[in-house]
Amino acid sequence: MTQHTDNEDQVASSRPGPSSSKARGRMAAWIALALFIGLAGGFLLSRQFPPTPAPPAQNATAEESPEAALARQAGQAESAVKKALQAVAPQAGEAQTVSEEQREHEGKTYPFKTLRLPQADRKALHKALSLELASVAPGAQLSRTTADVWEISIDGVPALRLNLHAEPAKAEEPKHAKIRLAIVIDDMGEDAGLARELAKLGVPIAFSIWPDSGRREEVLKIAKAAGREIFIHLPMQPKGYPKVAPGPHALLTTMTAEQIQAEVRRAVKRVHGAIAINNHMGSEFTESVYGMRAALTTMRESGLFFLDSRTTAASAGVAESKRLGLRVHQRDVFLDNELTVPAILKQLRKAETVARQRGHAIAIGHPHKETVAALHAWLKAKDASIQVVTVTSLPPL
Repeated sequence: MTQHTDNEDQVASSRPGPSSSKARGRMAAWIALALFIGLAGGFLLSRQFPPTPAPPAQNATAEESPEAALARQAGQAESAVKKALQAVAPQAGEAQTVSEEQREHEGKTYPFKTLRLPQADRKALHKALSLELASVAPGAQLSRTTADVWEISIDGVPALRLNLHAEPAKAEEPKHAKIRLAIVIDDMGEDAGLARELAKLGVPIAFSIWPDSGRREEVLKIAKAAGREIFIHLPMQPKGYPKVAPGPHALLTTMTAEQIQAEVRRAVKRVHGAIAINNHMGSEFTESVYGMRAALTTMRESGLFFLDSRTTAASAGVAESKRLGLRVHQRDVFLDNELTVPAILKQLRKAETVARQRGHAIAIGHPHKETVAALHAWLKAKDASIQVVTVTSLPPL
């Protein structure tokens, strides 16, 4: 019996009694409350602080579009200009924005800007700017378009034009100085073969190119490769219009100032690298002070000057250019109104006479085989005192 009782006591002592059950109940309640508080706190924190999105994968980088890359590098080139100026001429002031426009390249638009630079040592500035460009914009190339105009291209695409501060006027030339004659050939852009022949003449004959000519880009390449000055041959309204037609996109006396300016800007975009504009026809339009003022203002903003072809004695081109502070030249002799080699040679000798009397002259011809033949013969036989020069080397009016 004793053994049996002891066994029963041992079994009884292993079962939970009333006090043990209550303790276990309280413990379960505390655990449940803690779980509830933890879940509620997590919910409130997630509402106040939303989860941070996972960072993108390392190889998922956005590709830059060609036009965005061109715009970025153009901005870097402009910064290089400012740094070079600061290094060379810190007291000269900053570059001033002359104009900003959108140009097209391979169907995409990109920004093109013209800056006017303060006076500085050109040799030192060119060196400093070349170094800065190599550092910040490796795809940029600096070139001299003319003595007073530099251009920065990005991978061959013109992006920034720099108009340099005019150099001080040189002292009056001595009497023994050479007699200077500048020659401009109008109506360029249709015949690339003839353009090559003109480029081979070995003298700096300027190419004045139609904005709407069929082989404009090819002729522009020829002109740039030969280092020729490039003009825009801009159609303007003649007397007898519309029976006498100047060609597409001509400046007309019936246009508003805004329309005239839009046509000039269009021409500047199409004949890239041009330094000046001269008129095709225009005997009616160039007599209009209102029209010429609108056109010349836009030329000035674009960093170009004006060569008055003088198709009328009553042209307002020179007077209005001077009033606006725009550089201006005018034609002295037309070479090939009569299209024979002897007649053209006679006009070249007439241009020589004008140049001897004044020290310099400007002659305008056209892309005819007779004109090229006459120029070739004249260059072989001309007096050594006659020097064929660029238009920009002549003093403006």
